[in-house]
Amino acid sequence: MRLRWGWLTENWGLKLISLLLAIGFWFYVVGEESIEITKTIPLEMLPPNEKLSVVKSSTAFLEVTFQSSRHLFSALSSSSISAHHKIEGIQKAGDYSFNVGSGDFSIPTPEIRIVKIFPSFVTVTLDEVIVKKLSLEVDFVGEPAYGYRVDQEAIELDPNAVLVEGSKTALEKIDTAKTEPVQLVGRVRSFRRTVKIRSGPEMKVMGEGFTEVQIPIKAEFAERELPDVVVKPLGTPSSDLYARLNTEKVVVVLKGPRALLDKLAAGDLLAYVEVEGLKEGTHDVPVKLILPQDIVLKNEPPVASIEIKKLKF
Repeated sequence: MRLRWGWLTENWGLKLISLLLAIGFWFYVVGEESIEITKTIPLEMLPPNEKLSVVKSSTAFLEVTFQSSRHLFSALSSSSISAHHKIEGIQKAGDYSFNVGSGDFSIPTPEIRIVKIFPSFVTVTLDEVIVKKLSLEVDFVGEPAYGYRVDQEAIELDPNAVLVEGSKTALEKIDTAKTEPVQLVGRVRSFRRTVKIRSGPEMKVMGEGFTEVQIPIKAEFAERELPDVVVKPLGTPSSDLYARLNTEKVVVVLKGPRALLDKLAAGDLLAYVEVEGLKEGTHDVPVKLILPQDIVLKNEPPVASIEIKKLKF
């Protein structure tokens, strides 16, 4: 079968135009006009050595204008651009300044150029890095249930101190480090927790960074006065005598857990005087009370006046 090559010369004018358009489009894509975009880039300062740290900077962000061809717009818009400046040649604490340049940026492709940096002049304060021992303190959130409290003096931490590393200026101002927050809301019983020690921009916790905390929760004690507690006689003097209370009600002051005291009413108490064996006449007899568990009298029992008389037949 003979191949037919005439199709190459058919409609050669249209084919030429198509070829020219394709070549022109290719040059447009490759040599398209450049665009500019301005981005806010965080600036990370790297100290000159491990004995110094950056404690202050005139800026933490840079406004940077980039230029690139249009087809690199997606790479330019991504968050892969970062800025890092390594402070060189400094041996002691103090204030230092430097110019930010293109070499301080990490850019995804060399075809992206930097045309403007603001601010381009940055001042930083370097401070000496020291290690300090700090006592530990538990950071409590909320309050225990009503009528309960944390016994602050009985809190136990293991360990109760921690070594931290940070700038000399910052660490000289603090003597304690705190744990991560510990919730107290609704607690009525003591509990134990392993808690992380809080670090921050001013200090780095050395070691494992955890402490075991024993938190004692105790009932909060209070006092409460209950007036009009009814007194009743218990027993009989003898077969020909009877008892009459001159004191029908007394006032008592109670001590105990606040949560229990707040629920008590005068009618909840049983108050009585024993009249068994009393002879004719008037007697001042201590009132005896049956109290709920953990509730006690603050003072001596109140006294009731009782009159013993003969029965009339």
